[in-house]
Amino acid sequence: MVSAPLESILAQLPVVVVDGITFGLQLALIAVGITMIFGQAHILNISHGEFAVIASVSAALLIPSIGVVPAVLAGVALATVFGAFAYKVILLPAFRMSGEQRILLGLFITLGLYLLLHGFFTNQFPTTYLSLRPEVQTVVFLGQPFRFSPLLAAGASLGLLALLAVFLKFTLMGKAIRAVSQNELGAQISGLSVDKMRLTTFMIGGALAGSAGIMRGLAATIGPESGIEMTVLALLISVVGGVRSVPGTVVAGLLLGVVYMVASFIVGTYMAVVIMLVATILTLLVRPQGILGERD
Repeated sequence: MVSAPLESILAQLPVVVVDGITFGLQLALIAVGITMIFGQAHILNISHGEFAVIASVSAALLIPSIGVVPAVLAGVALATVFGAFAYKVILLPAFRMSGEQRILLGLFITLGLYLLLHGFFTNQFPTTYLSLRPEVQTVVFLGQPFRFSPLLAAGASLGLLALLAVFLKFTLMGKAIRAVSQNELGAQISGLSVDKMRLTTFMIGGALAGSAGIMRGLAATIGPESGIEMTVLALLISVVGGVRSVPGTVVAGLLLGVVYMVASFIVGTYMAVVIMLVATILTLLVRPQGILGERD
């Protein structure tokens, strides 16, 4: 006979799993940007989660004056422009280096950028939170009620990831970005502009992270202090998926998102992070190159 607490957990588990899928897709949007930027530029962007904060805080500030949809679009656009600014201005010293020197200097620069952005937003907008709630509150599927907001966020996130996959696989620009990631010297010899491809990649990364911030505000709440959590979890997802594999990053996001939410529901958020780290370590012990990564 199932005890009452266990019965309650099992009854709510489908909703928790859906929340985990939603959260995983949001993290995948950020992690895909980290993966693409590292593949293009050999820069591990520690500040990438702050791009989500830029979009969400900007949208929250603009909603009262211009409405939800224009504010959301403006927030994502601002994150996209900031991605370009980070590449062209902030990371310029790192791109004068190569190899391990670029990676290390990039780490220090993006860490400093994280501290700057985190300090600015938490001091200037400490109570500005984005929480978007559509008029439809719940939907019923297979007799089980689900909150509509997470479903909408999951669908929108999945749609953005699908558009990215189509862009990278079928468009000339997407193929050029993949070519630079796979063989930078060969791409240069073929006449491709590495600078243009990197700029495009940073802008895509900013747009995806900004979209993730909006999706988080749709499914839950995101505020000025949320950037570091999203960065750390997205980095874990990027490594587990394969640091150069976009499909692997999406798969890892779904898996670890569900693990994190189910663990949070059962044992609490603190232990959920520990469990997520253990799952990451076990995965890397079995596949050091990541779920869909390639062996060097």
